[in-house]
Amino acid sequence: MKDKIFLVHLAGVAAMIFWGMSFIWSTQVYDSLNPTATIFLRLVVATIFFTAILFIFRLNEKIKKEHLGLFALAALFEPFFYFIFEGYGLKNTSPIIGSAIIALIPLVTPIGARIFLKERITPMNVVGLVVSFTGVVVMLLNKNMDFAASPKGVMFLSGAVLVAVGYSIALIKLTKLYKPLTITWMQNIIGMLYFIPLVVVMEHFEPSNFSQIGQYIVPLICLGVFCSAIAYAFWAFAFSKLGATRANVYSNLIPVFTAIFSYFIIHEEISAQKIIGIVLVVGGLVLSQLKKHKTA
Repeated sequence: MKDKIFLVHLAGVAAMIFWGMSFIWSTQVYDSLNPTATIFLRLVVATIFFTAILFIFRLNEKIKKEHLGLFALAALFEPFFYFIFEGYGLKNTSPIIGSAIIALIPLVTPIGARIFLKERITPMNVVGLVVSFTGVVVMLLNKNMDFAASPKGVMFLSGAVLVAVGYSIALIKLTKLYKPLTITWMQNIIGMLYFIPLVVVMEHFEPSNFSQIGQYIVPLICLGVFCSAIAYAFWAFAFSKLGATRANVYSNLIPVFTAIFSYFIIHEEISAQKIIGIVLVVGGLVLSQLKKHKTA
């Protein structure tokens, strides 16, 4: 029993490590490709990998026609709008700041749930949101109280947070109908189809894009396989065993892993101000999640 619990927690941490690395890998690919092309190719890789896994191990489920509209709506939120906002947000800011803003999703989601699903917001939800938001502000401002990050990047990343909230609400019905792996597989397929017109209209591939393929092919494959496929599988496993409240605590680790990887891989400076901001972001998230666990 203890070994099984250990594997559950290991899966949760591994998913956060991959998602923490996603901000680094994305930044590396953006040196050669635009976000739209990057996201499309990432979804292609993930779809091929997921399809092979589901059919080889016979894990595929039959999708009912009456549920295709629900899948299409969920995929419109994520990966389509979410990856667009996140992609262009990361192109205009640093991985550490990007991961800290994205880490606000678990705290903003209860607000959307309150508005659309009439779920109750606890006082600790509010306290945690305020503390984490303060941490993000600390990271965004420099010593002169000016923005240390591009307002354009912050705007896009904030849009990603709002879209993720909409996706979480749309996902509730799907989780009652299909397994998490099936949902993720369908999202990747539909999301890939959504991106085709954008790639055709917006992307103009130059010979340099292909000559530089050696510089971005590895991080691109890592994004597709590890972040859009394996991480979701690990997360689904941990989520099914721990439940939403306990599993969501792991998302607090994303900005921490991103900061560590950014320092060692792309040599991004971690100032005392960023450390304070990360501590506040993670502290607010833990505060909110642990309180919900106590009252469960």
